[in-house]
Amino acid sequence: MLHHTKNKADIAATKAIADLTAKGYSVFTPVVCEHLAFDLIAYKNGKCYRVQAKYAAHNTVKNKTSWADKNGCHEKKYQADDFDFYAVYLPDIDQVIYPAIKFGGCGIRTTPPKSPNPFYWWEDFTNFTEEATKRTYKEFGVDLTTRKVNVDSRIHTRKVERPTKEELQKLVWEKPTAQIANDFGVSDKAIEKWCKAYGIEKPPRGYWVKKAYAKLSK
Repeated sequence: MLHHTKNKADIAATKAIADLTAKGYSVFTPVVCEHLAFDLIAYKNGKCYRVQAKYAAHNTVKNKTSWADKNGCHEKKYQADDFDFYAVYLPDIDQVIYPAIKFGGCGIRTTPPKSPNPFYWWEDFTNFTEEATKRTYKEFGVDLTTRKVNVDSRIHTRKVERPTKEELQKLVWEKPTAQIANDFGVSDKAIEKWCKAYGIEKPPRGYWVKKAYAKLSK
């Protein structure tokens, strides 16, 4: 078991770098960061995100930083403009999640609940996330009388399984967004979010009209 805070912070940062790199981001670490509120900068598609890495053994997103010096122990609560997103490493499931700074202080579950209280679920934060809806025990097949979980009746937390980057890249050039959305049973906006998350470039405006016209002209 880890006790040293610096070791935990190093593990969280390392896990975040590996995960963000796999997601297609370029990751930069400040040469001198003792007085900065963020640990990393993630860059993709012309956008930079300031990231604070955290090790969350109890699945709570810490909303403050602490340190010790010759004058004793100190704590400072994060301010809204200190950074953009957390990179929270959840050791119990070996995953990194990315809630916005406003989620500081919130708990994010990795196991089905056994109470009626709404909660945040980790799979809703696997990409940089500004907004997330709290879930309820009913989505996980929990019987509040027995406090048991019926795994077979659990509703998938992600109602539609997102296609891989390669699959979506192929689809957006084969058919219009509205048709893809209809095929998956989601909204056009959901397809837009998938493309944005993967960094996929879609056909330019008017592409499908021109293509349809070209077919009629033959």
